[in-house]
Amino acid sequence: MTSRDRLRIALPKCAELPAICEQFRACGFPVPDLSTAGLHLIKDPINCGFDFEIFRLAAPDVGTYVEHAISHVGIMGTDLLRESDAEVWRPLTFPYGKYPLVFAAPRGESIASLSARPQIRIATPYPRYTRELFAHRGLAAEIVAVSDSTTACLLGLADGYVDRLTDPQSLLDHDFRVVELLGYTRLKLIVNRACWARRRIAIQLLVQRLELHQPLPPAEIFIPFDDEDDLQLVRPWEGESEASEGSDEAEDSVG
Repeated sequence: MTSRDRLRIALPKCAELPAICEQFRACGFPVPDLSTAGLHLIKDPINCGFDFEIFRLAAPDVGTYVEHAISHVGIMGTDLLRESDAEVWRPLTFPYGKYPLVFAAPRGESIASLSARPQIRIATPYPRYTRELFAHRGLAAEIVAVSDSTTACLLGLADGYVDRLTDPQSLLDHDFRVVELLGYTRLKLIVNRACWARRRIAIQLLVQRLELHQPLPPAEIFIPFDDEDDLQLVRPWEGESEASEGSDEAEDSVG
């Protein structure tokens, strides 16, 4: 079998990587230790006539590699997909890797109090999305691109931040609250559009196996709003409107 008969999959370096590897193993992939850099060859694990090459990649880069067909398939969150603007096909949503996307600020702040300022500074790892969000609302905001939004606010670099809510306790410990729930980010299987014709059977079988071996959804996530009596409990697999269920973009769009 030649290298032309291979399907390459980019797995993101993220908190969900162990769950991703476990699901692939349940599908029949003997996923090796991925701590070693490079491509890991797996000989036709699902009897589709293709060998698979699996490798780890920085999570924000997965969409770029798949869009340019360096990797035929990848896994990426919709927050990063929106930010990269990668043109890819998204045939599968994983039950894990779903997080609330929030606008948060120090306790006591609100949309009204922040809007009353001549200009506000917002920290975020998603400058493209956040810039569009505040421009759409007609708010004067300077967007600061950072990887650690909380620290940016604690040290006075920003008045608030837009980010995924992964650890509500950390937000509470720093005396921050969610000002607004903006949407949700989901983890997607993404596919290069052009490779579909040559690798259709392998990709279809991969999607079918992953659908068959979907694990149970993860634990619940609390959303701490400023009103302590209004703490919302959000199940990471629930809470989407009918409109959002049919649209990838709606899952992490402006609420």
